[in-house]
Amino acid sequence: MELRQIRSFLSIAETLHFGRTAELIHLSQPALSLQIRALEGEVGVKLLERDRRKTTLTAAGMAFRDDAAAAVLRIEQAVRSARMAADGKLGLLRVGFISTAGNEIVPDIVRRFRKSNPQVEFSLRNILTIDQIQMLDMGLLDIGFLRLPIGEHPELEIIAIHREPFVVVVPRSHKLAKNRKVRLRELSGQAFVMYERSYAPGFHDLLFGMLRDAGVVPNISQTAGQMPTLISLVDAGMGISILPASAVRHSAASVIACEIADAIPMSEIGIAINRRNRTAIIDNFMSCALGELGQAGEWAPAKRR
Repeated sequence: MELRQIRSFLSIAETLHFGRTAELIHLSQPALSLQIRALEGEVGVKLLERDRRKTTLTAAGMAFRDDAAAAVLRIEQAVRSARMAADGKLGLLRVGFISTAGNEIVPDIVRRFRKSNPQVEFSLRNILTIDQIQMLDMGLLDIGFLRLPIGEHPELEIIAIHREPFVVVVPRSHKLAKNRKVRLRELSGQAFVMYERSYAPGFHDLLFGMLRDAGVVPNISQTAGQMPTLISLVDAGMGISILPASAVRHSAASVIACEIADAIPMSEIGIAINRRNRTAIIDNFMSCALGELGQAGEWAPAKRR
């Protein structure tokens, strides 16, 4: 049983005229008649009664027409869905992000992407950088927004998408709170609350390297895996911290962010995918995300047949 035979039957069921249907579907009447006979042979019953004056549906034909029409609609929808999936416009995207990326970066990108790809569903999760790396490697995550640097991970394709300065975060009552800028050497002897190394080793080592270069050996009173937690610990008077500026900007805690006068690296967030897991929907999202961030030239979607 062929789809074209069913379509031809449905057209006749609507016009009840072989000649008119033949014109509509650009087929000769003999060829149309052959299709209907072949369809009736497959079904095993007569679907149409035809004489010189008129064409009518049999009882079997009326029953077949309703289900066949529904089946054709389902097939047409299946074709549309297949084409949308091939174009990266249908499916599920599993996205992980660190807390600072969840403040503005991820919501803005997802909002823009969904405007032109409303059929794509998202699973959005706040996930630590180290866990994102593992999940990307295992195929449990499609896109990661993570804290850089992360060291050598050749299986991942990573593009830095956000850069911002570090700041020194102190309680409002701290002696440095009145300073607009501080030098890192002024932090010597202070108690620190720091990002736990096991959650983002590269980021942790970057901060310690900055302090080491300034001659500061931090006295660490507490570690944590989330920047909002670190800010709360600063607010509670457990120590000072060095964090990306945006982490403090989105916090309601009673803390002060002091600019750093030293020449130090910027804080970076990257977008990452697994090179072995480049699907159409991932490529589509990456193109949209980097276009939103003005970095479209850094991404070349994979060529697909």
